[in-house]
This record gives sequence, structure tokens and C-alpha cells, in this order.
Amino acid sequence: MAHPLCFEDALAQRINEATPSMLFEGSTPEEFWQWHGRFKEKLVSLLGVIPERAGLDIVWGPETDCGSYVRHPLQYQSEAGVRVPAHLLVPKSATPGTPAPGMLCLHGHGQFGKDSIVGIVDTEERRSEVERLQYDYGRRFAERGYVVLAPDLRGFGERRPDYPGPRTDYCARNYFAAALLGCTVMGLQMCDLHAALDLLQSLDFVDGGRLGCAGLSYGGRTTMMISALDDRIGIAIPSGCMNLYQERFARVRERMCGSQFIPHLLLYGDTPEIFSLIAPRPMVIEIGLSDGLIPHDWMERGLARIRKAYEAAGAADRLWIDKFAAAHQFHFDVAITVVDRWRNGEFD
Repeated sequence: MAHPLCFEDALAQRINEATPSMLFEGSTPEEFWQWHGRFKEKLVSLLGVIPERAGLDIVWGPETDCGSYVRHPLQYQSEAGVRVPAHLLVPKSATPGTPAPGMLCLHGHGQFGKDSIVGIVDTEERRSEVERLQYDYGRRFAERGYVVLAPDLRGFGERRPDYPGPRTDYCARNYFAAALLGCTVMGLQMCDLHAALDLLQSLDFVDGGRLGCAGLSYGGRTTMMISALDDRIGIAIPSGCMNLYQERFARVRERMCGSQFIPHLLLYGDTPEIFSLIAPRPMVIEIGLSDGLIPHDWMERGLARIRKAYEAAGAADRLWIDKFAAAHQFHFDVAITVVDRWRNGEFD
């Protein structure tokens, strides 16, 4: 029972009872697009200061032949003086004459950042992480003929202290630091990911008009965000992230991920509204039925709001909810079928 004098309980109750003011209440395409414009504008404003972009200034490292594709380590610049380490996986079938679609593949809170996404498993610890989370979806997309870009997000992989040693979770600390500067960690991540899409479009062996994004956990959350904000993404595969911010405070008493939070968001909407900005583009939301991070009652409330928006946009058949019998991991099975259909132009 809530203690009447407990500040945390009082906050949790207020959050639980909050009703955002910009929920989508319409039913027609016209109402959807009017809401879409208003809510997207509000979301961008809540992210705070997003740095001005600088030239990519790509620096390439030595390539590794991985059989059906080649792996290139590289760095690119997003804002002035900020460099993003990444892996680029290039199928040998991708050429300027036969360009391949590009997939931006984003990691979660794992120990090794981008390395796990591209299947670097040269130690038992790395192999265990990949097997537990089915984490090497970047490698699997490359083997299916997609050019894959897997960057380290800010605060992870090579962009954290003491890498590759044991990871300390600085997410909340980084959120406080960003807030002092008038920005959010999520807004800073968006700067890097807008630049990542620019990089993919700059490559003559990539079909720059056919770009997708996929990610697990925090990578699923950043997939949701960049897909909502950048229309160049034609298909989104957010996995293991069907949470609402509204339920996080009451359920997670320790180690909340400040890197995800957007100040004042709950006054206007929540993650279902951000997901809804992706409509009418195809999206597969992956949900492990044994994923202890996703409370099913809140999940169903959120999914109902997303379905309502997709239906109003005339795109109910472009939303897939892949519920599978496993825990917190990337599923891939439904996603790759839908992505292949998108590649073949079925949703154009």
C-alpha cells in the first residue's frame, strides 16, 4: 500500500494517473496527418538542443572478409569534433550497378556495443551475449544481402570509459549532464543517427531510397525514435522495447535508463504516440512473451493506441506485432520476411 508521506509513492501515483494531452483521438487519414504534424513538432521541441551537423569526414579501417560480405570498421563525424565508431557490412553482391538496401542496426545496453550486432564473438563472454540475446541481427541482415551500418551509440562500446572492460551504467548520470546543457541524450543520439543515414546514402553501392532500421532494447527505443523523426527510414523493426514511460517509474526502482528519457513527454504523449509517427510506413514490433522488462497490461494499452493510428492512416496492414515464446531477445523470423517484402517493393 502506498505510504501517504512517501514522495516516491506520490510521484508514482501522479504518473500512473496522468492523461497526456495530445493522444490521437481521430479515425480518418486527415485527422491522423493533422495530429502527426502537431505531435512530431512537439516531440522535436522536447528533445532540447540538437547539435548542428558537420561533414561526415569518413575514416576507413582495414576490412575483414566474412564470406558473403566484407566488414569495414570506420568512423564518421556527426557534430563538429564528435566522431562515431561503426561497422559497415557490405555484401559482395552490392555494387554501384546493383545497389543494395541499407539497414541501420542499433545495439542495446550490452557489454560490447556495435561488435555484438555484427557477430564479433572472439571470446566466450562475447559469444554468450550474442547467443542469449540473438544479438547478431546485423550479421544476419548482411548475409541476406543488405548493407548494414552498426554504430556505437553515445555512452556505449568504444564511446564509454574503460571499454572493453566491465560496463558501468552511466545512463542516469549522462541524462543529468545533458539536461544541464539544455539537451537530452536521446536528442544527441538522433544527431549521430541522422548522420548515419547520410553516410548510407553517400555510398554508391547502397540504394539510398530504401533504408531501414532495426534494434533490440535500447536499440529498439532508438529505432523507434529515429524512425519517427527521419522519413528516410522506410521500415522499422523495434524489438524488446514495447514499454511506456508511464509505467517505468513505479516498476523500476533502481538503475533507470536516463538515456531514454525526454522531459515533459508525459504531458503530451508517450511511446505509443512516438511509434505512431512511423505510420504509414511498415513496422514490425517484436515482443518476447517471457520478457520480464515488458509488463503485458501496459503493453496491450500501448499497442491499442498504435493500432488506432495505423488504422486511421489507412495502413493497418503495415503493422505487425510479433509476439514470440522467448525472453528479451531479437526474434528476426517475422521481421526478415517483412523486410524482404519491403525490399521487393510490396509496400511502395
